[in-house]
Amino acid sequence: MEDLVKKGRNVGILVIIATQKATGDAIPTFIRDVCPVGLSFAQKTAEAAVVALGEDIRNWPDASPTALQDPAYVGVAAMAHQGRPGFARIRTPYVADADAARIATDTAHLTRDPAELLEELAVSAMQVDDPFSKKDAA
Repeated sequence: MEDLVKKGRNVGILVIIATQKATGDAIPTFIRDVCPVGLSFAQKTAEAAVVALGEDIRNWPDASPTALQDPAYVGVAAMAHQGRPGFARIRTPYVADADAARIATDTAHLTRDPAELLEELAVSAMQVDDPFSKKDAA
């Protein structure tokens, strides 16, 4: 997982690791610490906020996810971005179930089974023009 995050960052791909509880046993800290973006919705304790966003969240109490307990903050998260000081609040838009279903249906053709892609890659890698193959010798 750590390699995936590091290699993805090198080529401009943002790997998203999602969990309900970002403790060290759910996502090891050595992996969490190389993620360029940290995001946390409401947290009940400062310790949970630190686990999700790092120790620096203690220095930004106004941005802490512990302040997001009110229903007015549904869809609001605290976000840390590597290379930028502090934290920002972001709001994710609400998408109605019917719209989400329509989007999923409209884009279903864009998905592929990774196992199929690996099989295709393996087959194409094995198709080498070998002048000494039995087929050409006959």
